[in-house]
Amino acid sequence: MALANQRITMNENRNEFYRLAEKAGKGLTALGATLGLTHVTAANYGPVLQAAKADRLGFNTSRHDKREGYQTLQTARQNADAFITSARDYLTTFLGNSWSASWAQIGFDNGTLALPKTDASRAHALESVKVWFTNNPDREMTTPEVVLTAARADALLTALTDATSGVDDRKLDTRTNMNARSTTEAALDKKLNCLYRELESVLDPLDPRWLKFIDRIPGDPRVPEPVTEVTATAQPGGIILVDWPDAVRAARYKVLKQVVGVDAQPTLAATVDDSDAQITGVPTGATVQLQIVATNEKGDAPASAVIQLQAA
Repeated sequence: MALANQRITMNENRNEFYRLAEKAGKGLTALGATLGLTHVTAANYGPVLQAAKADRLGFNTSRHDKREGYQTLQTARQNADAFITSARDYLTTFLGNSWSASWAQIGFDNGTLALPKTDASRAHALESVKVWFTNNPDREMTTPEVVLTAARADALLTALTDATSGVDDRKLDTRTNMNARSTTEAALDKKLNCLYRELESVLDPLDPRWLKFIDRIPGDPRVPEPVTEVTATAQPGGIILVDWPDAVRAARYKVLKQVVGVDAQPTLAATVDDSDAQITGVPTGATVQLQIVATNEKGDAPASAVIQLQAA
């Protein structure tokens, strides 16, 4: 299609895909009715975009929960291993320093006193130690450093099994949410394709209104004109408000910031769609230099002249 270079797939850059999808939605709201768009409208595009965003959030949340679940499981494993190690070392007094059939009663039933390596074998050892201390309560030991009791074994067993089950549940949730995200993202991608095709039928390739929907004017191979007449105002709390006139062919703007005496060179402070920005976190009293760079899919315009001010 004519807009192939504008298309960003989820696999290439999901954040960029959603940025373009959001931009297209704003364009539809602003110009869809004016352009007489009928196949893709703000009314039928918005729900598709929102569904994809919701499922993306759902997947990200479940993936975060899964990571937390693994951290909880790792802690449960470490606690279980420490307890089993202490119990094994303590019980050598009663069961001997080398393996014998007597060790099977506390879970070491594979001809070795090596620590268990799997969650199932850890759970088996904890359950066995719990039973042994339940049957031999006079052998339980509690010190400031070590607690070797049936109750402690049971608590660690519960923590381990709960953590294992929790990870399994979260893995399932993540897979389910990933499938949902894939479905709604595919629908959004299809909707974007339809929108771009419809726009090609109603907009001239050089029409500047393309920039409401995408990052370039299809028929214009040029980068934007440079930004001029930048103004900036320092606000209390390290905030700087920056404003400038729209630049011809600009799809977005990069705000470059350099704190004099701190930054060796300008750094990217923000990227915005509109011709104004709010910069935060500037040190109070610092001298700051700002420049604006207009950009589109073809590249960056030369940076604006430097504007300098002191942060409030």
